[in-house]
Amino acid sequence: MPAPASISTNVPPTIIATPPSATGSGIGARFHSRHPMMLHGGPSNTISAWIDRVLSFIPRRRRQIRYPADVSTWSALAGFKLKNWSFNWDLKRCSYRKDPMLFVKDSSTVLVIWEMNCKLPDMGLSWVSSSHAETSNVGQGSTSITTLDKAHVVYTATISGMPASNTNITYSINPPRTMSHLFRSYTFSHLPNPPLIADREIARFGAISDNQCEVAQFFKVLKAMTAHHKVDYLIHAGDAVQDYDSLDNWQTDFASPLSYFRIGQTTPLIYTHGNHDYDPQGLYPYTGKRTWHAYTLAGIRFIVLDSNLDSYDQDRWLEEELTSDASKQAWFRLILVHISPYTQYWEKDAWENKGEKHWGSFVRTRYVPLFQKHNVDLVISGHQHNYMRGQDDHMVYTIIGGAGGSLDTEQVEDYPVWEGGKAKLRHHYVLMKVTGDRRLIWEAYDADCGTRLDAFVLHSRTQA
Repeated sequence: MPAPASISTNVPPTIIATPPSATGSGIGARFHSRHPMMLHGGPSNTISAWIDRVLSFIPRRRRQIRYPADVSTWSALAGFKLKNWSFNWDLKRCSYRKDPMLFVKDSSTVLVIWEMNCKLPDMGLSWVSSSHAETSNVGQGSTSITTLDKAHVVYTATISGMPASNTNITYSINPPRTMSHLFRSYTFSHLPNPPLIADREIARFGAISDNQCEVAQFFKVLKAMTAHHKVDYLIHAGDAVQDYDSLDNWQTDFASPLSYFRIGQTTPLIYTHGNHDYDPQGLYPYTGKRTWHAYTLAGIRFIVLDSNLDSYDQDRWLEEELTSDASKQAWFRLILVHISPYTQYWEKDAWENKGEKHWGSFVRTRYVPLFQKHNVDLVISGHQHNYMRGQDDHMVYTIIGGAGGSLDTEQVEDYPVWEGGKAKLRHHYVLMKVTGDRRLIWEAYDADCGTRLDAFVLHSRTQA
């Protein structure tokens, strides 16, 4: 590979539609100078400070505060709660509790996971690509049906053998003839290979993490992202819920917001488990049970790791993956792991006195040397609730834990990797674009006021 080169942070801004709540008067008006969180009814400094004082005896990450939001947000959240309540009390006929959600399994396979309040073994799934037709009969023999209780029945189907060429996939869930109201059909983009077209954008990835328990803020993050951008895939770096064993958390705090914006049904998720959504027994089915895996999409080799498992099996797999032809030939090698090798902000007491500084430390001590040796380009993490970007030689580290959880403001470490980078204590989302001339363009946006927090460009170092 060519010698490592510095990344470029001179990135022209993306032209986006300015949200009405953030515009002034006249054409081309700039954002208001008011505190950004006030634009969407977020907490004022006075309110949040008062609540923090009242609840100071509770560790901040356990408070689960839901600050005031605008009327439309609260109306949607109330709808999520009401729907969940009606299912829990068995007031709904056989229907979808959780609409279908897509999870990338490998370069040609996507899992389709949905949940109902009834068991229908003869439901089928079919799919067709825009380039040629394929049909997969998904019946009792090939569908995994997990009955959690009589009101929670989870279905997992597989769309496999998708074409090696870029195409659109339309999939349909086909119920028994007597249950036609359960028919669903959606379309998503399948982009396994990047065409070499100069200055042409070929794929867009949204990226978020750590929305746990703060569903009102998560809703605003999704609202901002979907209003401004159309993404082909959604990267989630973990901690989708506060309590992995809470069925209500998965319903109201994760699945319902994604379904509200039609993200779950039309945007395959690239997902890694965090410490709050990690089940050591692998019993819950909402995100799949795999812990580490890799696949190539749009020229990026995604290597998904589990920072909860200090396992030498994962070590061996990682080294084999980084030395594989698929990794070497990809335009970019991207690591997705929940706990960053270099967590900089946390709660000081928990960090020093409760052993939390040691969580996932093997990622730094054992995995970073492998990243450096095998030319990893980008590491994406969450866990820490804010935004950071740093660099070590040619490798860029990012932390994107700003999708909802209470922000981390206490600095507990001072790692050199973050020097000269960016740190923003804001709720945010990321837009990652791949272009046909082998560039990866990264942009982080403030979810409350729409401004761009950071941007950089990576150029592929893989020889053509």
